Amino acid sequence: MLELLFLLLPIAAAYGWFMGRNSVRSEERREQKRFSKQYATGINLLLSDQPDKAVDLFVELLDVDSETIETHWTLGKLFRRRGEVERAIKIHKNLTSLPNLSESDRLTAMYELGKDYLAAGIYDRAEKMFQGLQSNKLFKERSQKHLLELYEATHEWDKAIIVALKLVKQNVSIKVILGQLYCEVADTADHSSVRVKYFNKALKQDPNCVRASLSLGRIYLEQGDYNQAIEYLTKVIDQDKAYVCETIPLLEQAYEAKRNSHGFIDFLHTCVEQEAGITAVIKLSEKMAESQSIEDAESFMANALEKHPTMRGFHHLMGLHIKAADVGSARDSLKRLQRMVHEHIVQRPNYKCYHCGFSGHTLYWQCPSCKSWSTTKPIFGLDGE
Repeated sequence: MLELLFLLLPIAAAYGWFMGRNSVRSEERREQKRFSKQYATGINLLLSDQPDKAVDLFVELLDVDSETIETHWTLGKLFRRRGEVERAIKIHKNLTSLPNLSESDRLTAMYELGKDYLAAGIYDRAEKMFQGLQSNKLFKERSQKHLLELYEATHEWDKAIIVALKLVKQNVSIKVILGQLYCEVADTADHSSVRVKYFNKALKQDPNCVRASLSLGRIYLEQGDYNQAIEYLTKVIDQDKAYVCETIPLLEQAYEAKRNSHGFIDFLHTCVEQEAGITAVIKLSEKMAESQSIEDAESFMANALEKHPTMRGFHHLMGLHIKAADVGSARDSLKRLQRMVHEHIVQRPNYKCYHCGFSGHTLYWQCPSCKSWSTTKPIFGLDGE
């Protein structure tokens, strides 16, 4: 609240100047008396621990002119940032209705009011404000960004794509968002042919769109087109190797359906060489245990964990040791330790947004916290991949 009062210091200065004038006409004296009374009321409200009412009163006292307009902007933004959106709306709405406001200030008031409505979740009014600014060069791109944010919030993906296609001309990084928007449209489609069409559009905009490759891999796997499934799923290691762990169960199905176990093992070796996560290491050790021996699998896992220790890797290595151990107290102790490690693993999150730090057990393509696209990935390190 102190920052609010600091912003209202111009009122106090104006009051001092107002009171200090020597030649005051009778009308001005009455205004001075009214101002003085209301100012004193505001001070009393502050002293009686009613700062909200005091701020409202001070805002009413603050006449809008070229010297105080910046204070109104700052107050409105401050209210919005504090979550007091109704007050921000009141300030900016009042500014838009003033007949003596300059055109530039009126457009700024519209823009700020649109942001207020967006923050309050009043999307129809926010949309109206931002659309009304599309003809102004100064506010066009900024308003389009907020319209994109709005359509994402309302899941109006077709409208979001139209806006994103305009923005991408000025900012190529929007291609990443555009790819995700096409994926959203694909996920809502009823027919696989339509889904394939939009996932391919996503890859055209963003060739590194892991979501599209994973989705196309799943579609072709369900259709029994294993070659196509493998083609798209193996692309992920080049697009972003952090997501390779998502492809391994799917690729195992595809290669097994083709009876091409060697192809799958070759891919796993590639993943291990490129340090694409512990999931590939564990799967390769399982294949070694099946085709070679438990001892070879143990040795491989131990060497891998020396380079990149992870709790999941230790859990799997314990499982191998348990299989190789004789029945007795040592084996029972290993089982008990493995259960403890498992309990730790299941409590830890699997995914993390590398933009804001949000974490959880679900892979979100748009972070639920910061709303960034493609920033939530499998966690790497001791508690992850």
